[in-house]
Amino acid sequence: MFQWVPADWVAALDDVANELLERGRMQSPPVDCLALADCLRIHVAYDASQPGRARHKRIGGQSTVLVRPEERPERLQWAVAHELGEAFAWRVFERVDADVDEGSPQLREHVANLMASRLLLPSRWFFGDARRDCWDLARLKQRYSTASHELIAYRFLDVEEPTTVSLFDQGQLVRRTANIRSRAPRLTQVERDCWSQAHRENRSDERRSSSLIVQAWPVHEPGWKRELLRTTFAWHPDESQLPQEVALGSYD
Repeated sequence: MFQWVPADWVAALDDVANELLERGRMQSPPVDCLALADCLRIHVAYDASQPGRARHKRIGGQSTVLVRPEERPERLQWAVAHELGEAFAWRVFERVDADVDEGSPQLREHVANLMASRLLLPSRWFFGDARRDCWDLARLKQRYSTASHELIAYRFLDVEEPTTVSLFDQGQLVRRTANIRSRAPRLTQVERDCWSQAHRENRSDERRSSSLIVQAWPVHEPGWKRELLRTTFAWHPDESQLPQEVALGSYD
């Protein structure tokens, strides 16, 4: 579920991510977090026996990220990015005048996740590119190749425009998240039609109604079909006056 982040935390997250990227001499996407870790003097080593995807520890005085070997490079990139987020979370807490030791484990984990997304999809590049490319997930994936399709899609929620992101696996809606309400509205017919086209034809689709803009992208592999939808408004609504096609009925 989308979690609202106060503005001072957002600013701190972006500032710390930018500082790390500058230290790592990352000047344009895609961001290679393994190379970034090396520039930050954090060694990355592989440990196929560990239960989790990654962990950060000191070995012989050397700051080290231990990761499981992954078939998908995006998973490896995320694992390292997350551990970098863990390692430098204290800087974010410091910027907002909070004590990292007094923060709950859940808050520290959330900060690490937010940092990881900003290392792979830096705000200073990503949103300009997204708007220039009309939020085309396929084109953004080409530019930000170290981030997964799903991570890119959920970064779409980090904007002021009311936006909903939906994830379908094997023909079933498995996740639907909005940045304007605690619970996303049910699928509208225009969204179902847009998703169905992408699912059947294995090609992106875009549809509009009087109030909604819907974009759908297939991420199909042999034996598995996944689709991602971005839904936003054709105009910026007052949340208390949502369009009739969205406001009808209850929320999932």
